[in-house]
Amino acid sequence: MKSKKLYSSKQIWKVILSIVALLIIGISLWYTNHLASEIQDEERLRVKLWSETVKKQVQLVNLTNETFKQLSQEESDNINDYAMAVKEFGREQNDYTFAISFLEKNLNIPIVLEVVDYKSGEEKISISSSGLTFYEKDFDTKKDYEDSLKKLIIEWDSKNKQIKIPNTLLQYQILHFDNSRLFLELKTKSDSLIQSFENELITSSASIPILYIDSATGVIKRTVNIDYAKIKDSISISKTVYEMANENEKITVSFGKNTGYIYYSESSLLKQLRFYPWVQFVIIFLFLMVAYFLFSSFRKAEQNQVWAGMAKETAHQLGTPLSSLMAWVEIIKADGVPDSSIKEMNKDIDRLNTITDRFSKIGSTIKTKEENIFTSVSESTNYLRSRVSKKVELIVKGDKDAIANINTSLFEWVIENITKNAIDAIYGEKGSVSYLVQDKENRVLIDITDTGKGIPSSNFKTIFNPGFSTKERGWGLGLSLVKRIVEEQLGGKIIVLQSKIDQGTTFRIILKK
Repeated sequence: MKSKKLYSSKQIWKVILSIVALLIIGISLWYTNHLASEIQDEERLRVKLWSETVKKQVQLVNLTNETFKQLSQEESDNINDYAMAVKEFGREQNDYTFAISFLEKNLNIPIVLEVVDYKSGEEKISISSSGLTFYEKDFDTKKDYEDSLKKLIIEWDSKNKQIKIPNTLLQYQILHFDNSRLFLELKTKSDSLIQSFENELITSSASIPILYIDSATGVIKRTVNIDYAKIKDSISISKTVYEMANENEKITVSFGKNTGYIYYSESSLLKQLRFYPWVQFVIIFLFLMVAYFLFSSFRKAEQNQVWAGMAKETAHQLGTPLSSLMAWVEIIKADGVPDSSIKEMNKDIDRLNTITDRFSKIGSTIKTKEENIFTSVSESTNYLRSRVSKKVELIVKGDKDAIANINTSLFEWVIENITKNAIDAIYGEKGSVSYLVQDKENRVLIDITDTGKGIPSSNFKTIFNPGFSTKERGWGLGLSLVKRIVEEQLGGKIIVLQSKIDQGTTFRIILKK
């Protein structure tokens, strides 16, 4: 049973190596998935920290806006007080100290004061200013200076409502004003802060997809790492917002009266990492398949070379004793040995020549031609009948005109090998081996059925592997050689069609016409 032990040992090593390969794949997949989970947790933490930073920035912006409102209100009150002070000058009184001191304090708010006078019977307008960055001396003429003031009046009145101060029936003053330089600087910084917040969405979000939407209008104010196809129309936007809202809770940010929503989802890197273990699994699987195919091909090529080399060497070794045997037959014939004995000896010598020819063809390119399959099977069984146990009956039946492309010498070798295996399976008991030849449309089927011990279904494929044998002294080469001849040199196929324990086995050979 050495050959069977060798095959079993090979199978055990295959199982062990397969388990090791699966363990390596499993550990690799687990570790990769573990890394993906850690990156996912880290990214979520980063988003949370970023969102907290955003909220702090919003609080800072709101505080700035509140301060801005207070300053605006204070300046508005100051302008009204200034108007009252100007009005005091229009009244006749002995003490203008309060009004003068208040006017002197107005150093930041730019003001243009128009005095409209009808005392002379004509309208006369005089213009004065305070808190401007330019003076009358900066202009070539007084008219240029006044034209500049009139342009400022138009611009300021569009932003702040002018204040009309009646003095007398024939005189009134109009106060035009703008916000102070401090107010404008603060407003500029406030706008800049809001802009920097929106820019922060880009600089702090890295590869995280983000949508920043105005809550009142539903308009997208900013997008980060979002494909255009996802926001090309209202339907796409609604779908994208819905998907992102399901992934993570939206962040609400308020700038005074303005409110916006920040939607975000997982980065593309994290999504890729989620699928990477399965991609890795597919790559490893394909790599193993390719590696198995290559090594199997190399191993098969080596086996073919070994088979061909051994076969040719066997044919070479048989050549010398065959020549001697033929010479000895002639000598024996001259010594008066009966012709019947000489005839049987010549048959065996012819048989040895056939065997030598068969071995010499293994691994070589052979010629095939159309042959009668029924006749070839019959001739093979006729030779075997006188050389096997009389308890075993060889029965050939089927289509007598079935034709297929074969090499007769190799085909008969196949029939003989299968027949010998079938006879061994009968255990020397009384039994039979039947050969059924069937002529189909484009192929010829040869079913060889014995009444032996049968083959377990688990061995239907492995029985053709080199080294597999159920015999005590078998080497597991007969059926392997049969498979090679049928499939590689005759271009056909051989299978175990059916088998039942203690009832028998049927081999099917399929040949092309």
